[in-house]
Amino acid sequence: MRLKKAAVALILILGLLFPLTAYAGEKWQGTDDLVDRKMEEVAGVTAREPLIDISEGNLGLFIFAAGGFVAGTVFGYYWRKIFCEKAG
Repeated sequence: MRLKKAAVALILILGLLFPLTAYAGEKWQGTDDLVDRKMEEVAGVTAREPLIDISEGNLGLFIFAAGGFVAGTVFGYYWRKIFCEKAG
């Protein structure tokens, strides 16, 4: 019985470490890729290169961090205004 539990645990651990989807390759594609390609075919247009490419480097991280700072500042200001200051 103990050996059976150990075998099941080992199979579960290996299943989590090595998912079967890694072997799928091009067979299973993301839904967004499939939809984008289909809409390109239907509309007869192709995707253009972005004006500002944030896929390389830290520009995307900087924009995300700056947006988080701005959102946190606005949220904190209105939190103070609504919950901390007394009306009138």
